[in-house]
Amino acid sequence: MAKKSKYHQRPDGLFEAIRTINGKRVAFRGKSCREVDRKILEYQEQKERGRDFPKIADEWEVQHEGDIGESTRRVYSYAVKRLKEAFPGPAKEIRPLDIQRYISAFEKQGRSANSVSIELCVCKMIFAHAVISGDIDISPAAEIKKSRGLPVKHREALTEEQEAAVKAAGREKKAHWWLFPYLLLYTGMRRGEALALTYADIDRKAGVIHVTKKLNYAYSTTPTLENHLKSENGRRDIPLLQPLADALPKTRAGLIFPGRDGGFMKQGEIAKNWRRYCQDVGLNEIVQTSDGKIHETFPITPHCFRHSFATICYEAGLDPRQAAEILGDTPEVLESVYTHLRQEHKATAAQLLGAYMDARDG
Repeated sequence: MAKKSKYHQRPDGLFEAIRTINGKRVAFRGKSCREVDRKILEYQEQKERGRDFPKIADEWEVQHEGDIGESTRRVYSYAVKRLKEAFPGPAKEIRPLDIQRYISAFEKQGRSANSVSIELCVCKMIFAHAVISGDIDISPAAEIKKSRGLPVKHREALTEEQEAAVKAAGREKKAHWWLFPYLLLYTGMRRGEALALTYADIDRKAGVIHVTKKLNYAYSTTPTLENHLKSENGRRDIPLLQPLADALPKTRAGLIFPGRDGGFMKQGEIAKNWRRYCQDVGLNEIVQTSDGKIHETFPITPHCFRHSFATICYEAGLDPRQAAEILGDTPEVLESVYTHLRQEHKATAAQLLGAYMDARDG
């Protein structure tokens, strides 16, 4: 009589064993009973070892993909890639000391405080997902903090002279593409938000501009339209200030800043229009490099106007929360900007006081 097989043999010739693990039926199949035994053992060892961090990170990224905007997703993806390379093994084996060493090494690369905060935030979110998924009991990143005194990158606002030039160009309506920077100055909008605006978004009766969408140029010279439903801060109403209300045409429809084909502007069109505007208004600079060559540069960007509007909010007496609601940022971001502005104003006050005392003593 033939010896009875250890496992059931299916009609296709494979041997099969069914095991109930954590309430789930798991099938193990092989060409021989020995192969089935090996697969069961490997599965048990893998369960004890736990999932590798990269697999958990990929799972977290997929689950959150639809909850965030394209720009944020792109920034997060860079952090995810770096973290997966740094921690290729099981999540269970990663200690708080390992996370601290990684963040410290990241800081030593000369990263800004904001970059370190994003890296640590993504790291904490992935490990929090690992806890919820049952891969680990406690997050090794929970108590990790970035170092103090990291470099902070501040966007420069327009000078008083530059701001005056922009306002003059808006009043005269002669400079090429004058309305775009004029709108930026009086709204603080992001470039993509302004380029997505239509005349229907201008609510003159309510005295506001409805910001509900933006253009994203992250992956192509041709933009994709994103709505602001994913962002609590992005979707907002901005006060329609009188100088801008007077400048905006009242009887037009469609996009306020269309491209040559009537659709959304392409990246090249934006750059060309921006350079011509800067040349007309005097926001360009002529510099000479070390080799003696003369170059024309364009240091002023649309984001500089956003910083200028934040400065206007500060000088007008708006608190960080009020300014954040208009700019579509978090109060924490505006508090950081306000702190920088306070320091600038203190330095200016000290210089004025010093100059006065010097003149008085003289």
